[in-house]
Amino acid sequence: MTRVRSFAVALSLALGAAVPAVSLLAPAAQAAEQERKITTKAVATPLKAAQEAMQKKQWDTALSEIRKAAAVEKKTPFEAYQIDEFMGYVLIQQKKFGEAAPVFERMLNSGMVPAEQVDERTKTVAQLYFQVKDYGKAAQWARKWLEKHPNTEDMGILLGQSQYLLNDFKGAAATMTNVINNAEKAGRKPDENWIQIVMSSHFKLDNRDGIGEALKKMVRYYPKDEYWENLLDIYRRKAQGDRMTLGYYRLMNEVGVLKDKGDMVEMAQLAMDAGVPGEAQEVVQKGMNAGTLKSGDKTEQGRYDRLLAGAKKQSDLDKAELGQLAAAAEKSTSGQALVALGQAYLSYGEIDKAIAALQKGVGMPGVTDIDEAQISLGIAYLKKGQKDQARKAFDAVKNDSKWNDLADLWVIRTQSA
Repeated sequence: MTRVRSFAVALSLALGAAVPAVSLLAPAAQAAEQERKITTKAVATPLKAAQEAMQKKQWDTALSEIRKAAAVEKKTPFEAYQIDEFMGYVLIQQKKFGEAAPVFERMLNSGMVPAEQVDERTKTVAQLYFQVKDYGKAAQWARKWLEKHPNTEDMGILLGQSQYLLNDFKGAAATMTNVINNAEKAGRKPDENWIQIVMSSHFKLDNRDGIGEALKKMVRYYPKDEYWENLLDIYRRKAQGDRMTLGYYRLMNEVGVLKDKGDMVEMAQLAMDAGVPGEAQEVVQKGMNAGTLKSGDKTEQGRYDRLLAGAKKQSDLDKAELGQLAAAAEKSTSGQALVALGQAYLSYGEIDKAIAALQKGVGMPGVTDIDEAQISLGIAYLKKGQKDQARKAFDAVKNDSKWNDLADLWVIRTQSA
Protein backbone atom coordinates (compact mmCIF):
# COMPACT_ATOMS: atom_id res chain seq x y z
CA MET A 1 0.00 0.00 0.00
CA THR A 2 1.39 3.40 -0.91
CA ARG A 3 2.49 5.64 1.92
CA VAL A 4 2.53 8.91 -0.03
CA ARG A 5 0.34 11.28 1.93
CA SER A 6 -1.94 14.06 0.75
CA PHE A 7 0.31 17.08 0.91
CA ALA A 8 -2.67 19.33 0.29
CA VAL A 9 -4.00 18.69 3.78
CA ALA A 10 -1.12 20.33 5.58
CA LEU A 11 -0.46 23.00 2.99
CA SER A 12 -0.64 26.56 4.30
CA LEU A 13 -0.58 29.54 1.96
CA ALA A 14 1.19 32.49 3.53
CA LEU A 15 1.54 35.45 1.20
CA GLY A 16 4.62 37.49 1.97
CA ALA A 17 2.90 40.81 1.37
CA ALA A 18 -0.75 39.96 1.80
CA VAL A 19 -1.86 43.40 2.98
CA PRO A 20 -0.51 45.90 0.46
CA ALA A 21 1.34 48.92 1.68
CA VAL A 22 -0.25 51.33 -0.77
CA SER A 23 1.79 54.38 -1.64
CA LEU A 24 -0.47 57.10 -3.00
CA LEU A 25 -0.03 60.75 -3.70
CA ALA A 26 -2.55 62.69 -1.68
CA PRO A 27 -5.50 63.20 -4.04
CA ALA A 28 -5.35 66.99 -3.90
CA ALA A 29 -1.69 66.99 -4.92
CA GLN A 30 -2.47 64.56 -7.71
CA ALA A 31 -5.19 66.86 -9.02
CA ALA A 32 -2.78 69.76 -9.13
CA GLU A 33 -0.46 67.77 -11.37
CA GLN A 34 -3.18 67.13 -13.95
CA GLU A 35 -3.70 69.57 -16.79
CA ARG A 36 -7.42 68.97 -16.41
CA LYS A 37 -9.62 70.57 -13.81
CA ILE A 38 -12.75 69.83 -11.84
CA THR A 39 -15.38 72.21 -13.27
CA THR A 40 -18.63 70.68 -12.02
CA LYS A 41 -19.62 72.50 -8.83
CA ALA A 42 -21.67 69.53 -7.58
CA VAL A 43 -18.44 67.50 -7.71
CA ALA A 44 -16.00 70.15 -6.49
CA THR A 45 -17.91 71.11 -3.33
CA PRO A 46 -18.09 67.63 -1.71
CA LEU A 47 -14.52 66.82 -2.80
CA LYS A 48 -13.27 69.95 -1.05
CA ALA A 49 -15.18 68.91 2.08
CA ALA A 50 -13.72 65.41 1.73
CA GLN A 51 -10.21 66.80 1.45
CA GLU A 52 -10.66 68.81 4.66
CA ALA A 53 -11.95 65.69 6.47
CA MET A 54 -9.04 63.63 5.15
CA GLN A 55 -6.54 66.14 6.53
CA LYS A 56 -8.13 65.56 9.94
CA LYS A 57 -8.19 61.77 9.31
CA GLN A 58 -11.97 61.80 9.58
CA TRP A 59 -12.30 58.93 7.15
CA ASP A 60 -16.02 58.23 7.52
CA THR A 61 -16.88 61.87 6.89
CA ALA A 62 -14.52 62.00 3.94
CA LEU A 63 -16.05 58.89 2.39
CA SER A 64 -19.55 60.26 2.83
CA GLU A 65 -18.60 63.44 0.94
CA ILE A 66 -16.85 61.46 -1.80
CA ARG A 67 -19.96 59.36 -2.32
CA LYS A 68 -21.95 62.57 -2.80
CA ALA A 69 -19.60 63.55 -5.60
CA ALA A 70 -19.80 60.05 -7.10
CA ALA A 71 -23.59 60.30 -7.19
CA VAL A 72 -23.50 63.29 -9.54
CA GLU A 73 -24.73 62.08 -12.92
CA LYS A 74 -23.17 64.69 -15.21
CA LYS A 75 -19.44 64.69 -14.59
CA THR A 76 -16.39 64.58 -16.84
CA PRO A 77 -14.21 61.45 -17.20
CA PHE A 78 -11.47 63.26 -15.31
CA GLU A 79 -13.85 64.14 -12.49
CA ALA A 80 -14.91 60.50 -12.26
CA TYR A 81 -11.25 59.51 -12.12
CA GLN A 82 -10.49 62.10 -9.42
CA ILE A 83 -13.42 60.89 -7.34
CA ASP A 84 -11.96 57.37 -7.53
CA GLU A 85 -8.56 58.73 -6.43
CA PHE A 86 -10.16 60.20 -3.31
CA MET A 87 -12.28 57.11 -2.70
CA GLY A 88 -9.44 54.63 -3.17
CA TYR A 89 -7.20 56.58 -0.83
CA VAL A 90 -9.82 56.71 1.94
CA LEU A 91 -10.85 53.06 1.58
CA ILE A 92 -7.22 51.97 1.98
CA GLN A 93 -6.93 54.05 5.15
CA GLN A 94 -10.03 52.29 6.43
CA LYS A 95 -8.62 48.90 5.39
CA LYS A 96 -11.70 48.27 3.28
CA PHE A 97 -9.70 46.33 0.74
CA GLY A 98 -12.68 44.60 -0.85
CA GLU A 99 -14.22 47.96 -1.72
CA ALA A 100 -10.90 49.51 -2.69
CA ALA A 101 -9.91 46.81 -5.22
CA PRO A 102 -12.52 47.60 -7.91
CA VAL A 103 -11.90 51.32 -7.46
CA PHE A 104 -8.20 50.91 -8.22
CA GLU A 105 -9.02 48.57 -11.08
CA ARG A 106 -11.38 51.17 -12.53
CA MET A 107 -8.68 53.84 -12.32
CA LEU A 108 -6.18 51.66 -14.15
CA ASN A 109 -8.70 50.83 -16.84
CA SER A 110 -9.45 54.55 -17.30
CA GLY A 111 -6.02 55.18 -18.77
CA MET A 112 -5.60 58.29 -16.58
CA VAL A 113 -3.16 56.88 -14.03
CA PRO A 114 0.20 58.67 -14.46
CA ALA A 115 2.63 56.40 -16.32
CA GLU A 116 5.10 56.28 -13.45
CA GLN A 117 2.38 54.94 -11.11
CA VAL A 118 0.84 52.28 -13.37
CA ASP A 119 3.17 49.47 -12.32
CA GLU A 120 2.76 49.92 -8.59
CA ARG A 121 -0.99 50.36 -8.94
CA THR A 122 -1.12 47.12 -10.94
CA LYS A 123 0.67 45.29 -8.12
CA THR A 124 -1.64 46.93 -5.57
CA VAL A 125 -4.75 45.73 -7.38
CA ALA A 126 -3.41 42.15 -7.48
CA GLN A 127 -2.60 42.26 -3.76
CA LEU A 128 -5.96 43.78 -2.85
CA TYR A 129 -7.90 41.11 -4.71
CA PHE A 130 -5.80 38.35 -3.14
CA GLN A 131 -6.43 39.84 0.29
CA VAL A 132 -10.19 39.60 -0.22
CA LYS A 133 -9.89 36.09 -1.72
CA ASP A 134 -10.90 37.05 -5.25
CA TYR A 135 -8.20 34.80 -6.65
CA GLY A 136 -9.36 35.05 -10.26
CA LYS A 137 -8.87 38.82 -10.26
CA ALA A 138 -5.66 38.48 -8.25
CA ALA A 139 -4.25 36.12 -10.88
CA GLN A 140 -5.39 38.39 -13.72
CA TRP A 141 -3.59 41.44 -12.34
CA ALA A 142 -0.52 39.47 -11.24
CA ARG A 143 -0.15 38.30 -14.85
CA LYS A 144 -0.37 41.91 -16.06
CA TRP A 145 2.51 42.79 -13.76
CA LEU A 146 4.56 39.74 -14.77
CA GLU A 147 4.12 40.51 -18.46
CA LYS A 148 6.17 43.67 -17.90
CA HIS A 149 8.33 42.37 -15.06
CA PRO A 150 8.87 38.63 -15.59
CA ASN A 151 10.35 36.57 -12.76
CA THR A 152 9.38 39.09 -10.06
CA GLU A 153 9.28 36.92 -6.95
CA ASP A 154 6.43 38.43 -4.92
CA MET A 155 4.05 38.58 -7.88
CA GLY A 156 5.10 35.08 -8.98
CA ILE A 157 4.24 33.80 -5.51
CA LEU A 158 0.90 35.63 -5.54
CA LEU A 159 0.05 34.20 -8.98
CA GLY A 160 1.08 30.65 -8.01
CA GLN A 161 -0.94 30.75 -4.80
CA SER A 162 -3.95 32.18 -6.63
CA GLN A 163 -3.75 29.44 -9.25
CA TYR A 164 -3.57 26.78 -6.54
CA LEU A 165 -6.60 28.20 -4.75
CA LEU A 166 -8.45 28.31 -8.08
CA ASN A 167 -7.67 24.58 -8.54
CA ASP A 168 -5.43 25.39 -11.51
CA PHE A 169 -2.87 22.90 -10.25
CA LYS A 170 -0.96 22.62 -13.52
CA GLY A 171 -0.53 26.40 -13.64
CA ALA A 172 0.36 26.59 -9.94
CA ALA A 173 3.05 23.92 -10.29
CA ALA A 174 4.59 25.66 -13.31
CA THR A 175 4.50 29.13 -11.73
CA MET A 176 5.94 28.08 -8.38
CA THR A 177 8.59 25.89 -10.03
CA ASN A 178 9.75 29.01 -11.86
CA VAL A 179 9.86 30.95 -8.57
CA ILE A 180 11.91 28.15 -6.97
CA ASN A 181 14.31 27.92 -9.92
CA ASN A 182 14.90 31.69 -9.89
CA ALA A 183 15.66 31.61 -6.16
CA GLU A 184 18.17 28.79 -6.70
CA LYS A 185 19.83 30.66 -9.57
CA ALA A 186 20.22 33.63 -7.24
CA GLY A 187 21.88 31.37 -4.67
CA ARG A 188 18.96 31.51 -2.24
CA LYS A 189 17.13 28.75 -0.42
CA PRO A 190 13.56 28.35 -1.71
CA ASP A 191 10.82 28.72 0.87
CA GLU A 192 9.39 25.42 2.09
CA ASN A 193 5.86 26.62 1.34
CA TRP A 194 6.72 27.20 -2.34
CA ILE A 195 7.86 23.61 -2.72
CA GLN A 196 4.75 22.43 -0.84
CA ILE A 197 2.55 24.16 -3.42
CA VAL A 198 4.37 22.38 -6.25
CA MET A 199 4.22 19.06 -4.43
CA SER A 200 0.56 19.40 -3.53
CA SER A 201 -0.33 20.48 -7.07
CA HIS A 202 1.26 17.35 -8.50
CA PHE A 203 -0.52 15.29 -5.87
CA LYS A 204 -3.84 16.76 -7.01
CA LEU A 205 -2.88 15.95 -10.60
CA ASP A 206 -1.92 12.38 -9.59
CA ASN A 207 1.51 13.00 -11.09
CA ARG A 208 3.87 10.77 -9.10
CA ASP A 209 6.89 11.83 -11.13
CA GLY A 210 6.10 15.45 -10.33
CA ILE A 211 5.67 14.60 -6.64
CA GLY A 212 9.02 12.83 -6.71
CA GLU A 213 10.83 15.79 -8.26
CA ALA A 214 9.26 18.19 -5.74
CA LEU A 215 10.24 15.87 -2.89
CA LYS A 216 13.83 15.88 -4.15
CA LYS A 217 13.85 19.65 -3.70
CA MET A 218 12.22 19.29 -0.31
CA VAL A 219 14.71 16.80 1.13
CA ARG A 220 17.61 18.86 -0.20
CA TYR A 221 16.52 22.01 1.63
CA TYR A 222 14.22 20.66 4.37
CA PRO A 223 15.33 17.05 5.07
CA LYS A 224 12.48 16.07 7.35
CA ASP A 225 11.72 12.40 7.93
CA GLU A 226 8.26 12.60 6.35
CA TYR A 227 9.69 14.02 3.11
CA TRP A 228 12.44 11.41 2.89
CA GLU A 229 9.94 8.65 3.71
CA ASN A 230 7.55 9.67 0.94
CA LEU A 231 10.33 10.25 -1.57
CA LEU A 232 12.00 6.89 -1.01
CA ASP A 233 8.66 5.08 -1.00
CA ILE A 234 7.99 6.44 -4.50
CA TYR A 235 11.37 5.48 -5.92
CA ARG A 236 11.73 2.16 -4.10
CA ARG A 237 8.54 0.99 -5.80
CA LYS A 238 10.20 1.59 -9.16
CA ALA A 239 13.31 -0.41 -8.27
CA GLN A 240 14.42 -2.95 -10.86
CA GLY A 241 15.43 -6.08 -8.99
CA ASP A 242 16.40 -7.10 -5.49
CA ARG A 243 19.85 -5.51 -5.46
CA MET A 244 18.38 -2.12 -6.34
CA THR A 245 15.63 -2.52 -3.74
CA LEU A 246 18.39 -3.21 -1.22
CA GLY A 247 20.05 0.00 -2.40
CA TYR A 248 16.95 2.02 -1.55
CA TYR A 249 16.67 0.32 1.83
CA ARG A 250 20.27 1.36 2.51
CA LEU A 251 19.39 4.98 1.86
CA MET A 252 16.26 4.67 4.01
CA ASN A 253 18.45 3.35 6.81
CA GLU A 254 20.97 6.15 6.25
CA VAL A 255 18.41 8.95 6.57
CA GLY A 256 16.60 7.35 9.50
CA VAL A 257 13.30 6.36 7.91
CA LEU A 258 13.73 2.57 7.95
CA LYS A 259 11.21 2.10 10.74
CA ASP A 260 8.70 -0.44 9.46
CA LYS A 261 9.35 -3.98 10.71
CA GLY A 262 8.45 -5.47 7.34
CA ASP A 263 10.99 -3.23 5.62
CA MET A 264 13.68 -4.14 8.15
CA VAL A 265 13.10 -7.86 7.67
CA GLU A 266 13.08 -7.54 3.89
CA MET A 267 16.29 -5.51 3.92
CA ALA A 268 17.99 -8.12 6.10
CA GLN A 269 16.92 -10.94 3.81
CA LEU A 270 18.02 -9.06 0.69
CA ALA A 271 21.39 -8.31 2.32
CA MET A 272 21.86 -12.00 3.09
CA ASP A 273 21.05 -12.88 -0.52
CA ALA A 274 23.47 -10.20 -1.76
CA GLY A 275 26.33 -11.73 0.24
CA VAL A 276 26.63 -8.96 2.83
CA PRO A 277 25.33 -10.62 6.02
CA GLY A 278 27.03 -7.94 8.10
CA GLU A 279 24.40 -5.50 6.92
CA ALA A 280 21.64 -7.98 7.71
CA GLN A 281 22.96 -8.45 11.24
CA GLU A 282 23.29 -4.69 11.75
CA VAL A 283 19.75 -3.85 10.64
CA VAL A 284 18.08 -6.67 12.60
CA GLN A 285 20.00 -5.77 15.75
CA LYS A 286 19.07 -2.13 15.25
CA GLY A 287 15.40 -3.09 14.91
CA MET A 288 15.55 -5.16 18.09
CA ASN A 289 17.27 -2.39 20.04
CA ALA A 290 14.60 0.09 18.90
CA GLY A 291 11.82 -2.34 19.85
CA THR A 292 10.58 -2.56 16.26
CA LEU A 293 11.58 -6.19 15.95
CA LYS A 294 10.23 -7.14 19.35
CA SER A 295 6.95 -8.99 19.69
CA GLY A 296 4.86 -10.59 22.38
CA ASP A 297 3.93 -13.25 19.86
CA LYS A 298 6.43 -16.08 20.32
CA THR A 299 6.12 -17.26 16.71
CA GLU A 300 6.81 -13.80 15.33
CA GLN A 301 9.65 -13.15 17.75
CA GLY A 302 11.11 -16.53 16.85
CA ARG A 303 11.36 -15.42 13.20
CA TYR A 304 13.28 -12.32 14.20
CA ASP A 305 15.60 -14.26 16.48
CA ARG A 306 16.34 -16.84 13.79
CA LEU A 307 17.01 -14.10 11.24
CA LEU A 308 19.49 -12.45 13.58
CA ALA A 309 21.17 -15.73 14.45
CA GLY A 310 21.49 -16.70 10.78
CA ALA A 311 22.92 -13.29 9.83
CA LYS A 312 25.40 -13.44 12.72
CA LYS A 313 26.53 -16.97 11.85
CA GLN A 314 27.06 -16.09 8.18
CA SER A 315 28.73 -12.82 9.14
CA ASP A 316 31.18 -14.59 11.44
CA LEU A 317 32.07 -17.06 8.68
CA ASP A 318 32.60 -14.25 6.15
CA LYS A 319 34.77 -12.23 8.51
CA ALA A 320 36.98 -15.26 9.04
CA GLU A 321 37.45 -15.57 5.29
CA LEU A 322 38.04 -11.89 4.51
CA GLY A 323 41.80 -12.27 4.56
CA GLN A 324 41.70 -15.07 1.98
CA LEU A 325 39.17 -13.13 -0.13
CA ALA A 326 41.43 -10.07 -0.06
CA ALA A 327 44.46 -12.06 -1.19
CA ALA A 328 42.50 -13.66 -4.03
CA ALA A 329 41.03 -10.31 -5.11
CA GLU A 330 44.45 -8.70 -5.30
CA LYS A 331 45.62 -11.42 -7.68
CA SER A 332 42.49 -11.34 -9.83
CA THR A 333 42.52 -9.62 -13.22
CA SER A 334 38.80 -8.81 -12.83
CA GLY A 335 37.66 -5.76 -10.92
CA GLN A 336 34.56 -7.58 -9.68
CA ALA A 337 36.50 -9.48 -7.03
CA LEU A 338 37.77 -6.20 -5.53
CA VAL A 339 34.30 -4.63 -5.77
CA ALA A 340 32.77 -7.57 -3.88
CA LEU A 341 35.55 -7.32 -1.31
CA GLY A 342 34.96 -3.59 -0.92
CA GLN A 343 31.24 -4.13 -0.45
CA ALA A 344 31.97 -6.73 2.23
CA TYR A 345 34.33 -4.34 4.04
CA LEU A 346 31.66 -1.64 3.80
CA SER A 347 29.05 -3.90 5.37
CA TYR A 348 31.34 -4.45 8.36
CA GLY A 349 32.15 -0.77 8.80
CA GLU A 350 35.78 -1.10 7.66
CA ILE A 351 35.51 2.09 5.59
CA ASP A 352 39.14 2.73 4.68
CA LYS A 353 39.58 -0.82 3.37
CA ALA A 354 36.27 -0.55 1.54
CA ILE A 355 37.33 2.66 -0.24
CA ALA A 356 40.68 1.20 -1.24
CA ALA A 357 39.17 -2.01 -2.67
CA LEU A 358 36.27 -0.30 -4.43
CA GLN A 359 38.44 2.47 -5.83
CA LYS A 360 40.82 -0.05 -7.34
CA GLY A 361 38.03 -2.37 -8.52
CA VAL A 362 36.03 0.24 -10.48
CA GLY A 363 39.17 1.12 -12.39
CA MET A 364 39.58 -2.44 -13.69
CA PRO A 365 37.70 -4.41 -16.36
CA GLY A 366 35.24 -7.16 -15.54
CA VAL A 367 33.01 -5.36 -13.05
CA THR A 368 29.55 -6.93 -13.21
CA ASP A 369 27.67 -3.67 -12.62
CA ILE A 370 29.91 -0.62 -12.63
CA ASP A 371 27.11 1.77 -11.65
CA GLU A 372 26.19 -0.24 -8.57
CA ALA A 373 29.88 -0.33 -7.69
CA GLN A 374 30.11 3.47 -8.02
CA ILE A 375 27.21 3.86 -5.61
CA SER A 376 28.96 1.58 -3.11
CA LEU A 377 32.10 3.69 -3.44
CA GLY A 378 30.06 6.88 -2.91
CA ILE A 379 28.46 5.44 0.22
CA ALA A 380 31.89 4.54 1.58
CA TYR A 381 33.19 8.07 0.97
CA LEU A 382 30.09 9.54 2.60
CA LYS A 383 30.53 7.37 5.69
CA LYS A 384 34.12 8.62 5.80
CA GLY A 385 32.80 12.20 5.76
CA GLN A 386 34.30 12.95 2.33
CA LYS A 387 31.22 14.48 0.73
CA ASP A 388 32.91 15.90 -2.37
CA GLN A 389 34.43 12.54 -3.21
CA ALA A 390 31.10 10.85 -2.53
CA ARG A 391 29.32 13.18 -4.96
CA LYS A 392 31.92 12.48 -7.64
CA ALA A 393 31.36 8.74 -7.24
CA PHE A 394 27.57 9.09 -7.40
CA ASP A 395 27.81 11.48 -10.36
CA ALA A 396 29.87 8.87 -12.23
CA VAL A 397 26.72 6.75 -12.58
CA LYS A 398 25.54 7.06 -16.18
CA ASN A 399 22.44 9.16 -16.86
CA ASP A 400 20.76 6.35 -18.76
CA SER A 401 21.54 3.77 -16.08
CA LYS A 402 18.79 2.08 -14.09
CA TRP A 403 20.80 3.16 -11.01
CA ASN A 404 20.66 6.87 -11.91
CA ASP A 405 17.66 7.76 -9.71
CA LEU A 406 19.25 6.15 -6.67
CA ALA A 407 22.55 7.89 -7.39
CA ASP A 408 20.76 11.24 -7.62
CA LEU A 409 19.11 10.65 -4.24
CA TRP A 410 22.47 9.84 -2.67
CA VAL A 411 23.83 13.10 -4.11
CA ILE A 412 20.99 14.94 -2.38
CA ARG A 413 21.90 13.12 0.81
CA THR A 414 25.44 14.49 0.58
CA GLN A 415 23.94 17.99 0.36
CA SER A 416 21.58 17.60 3.29
CA ALA A 417 23.66 15.42 5.62
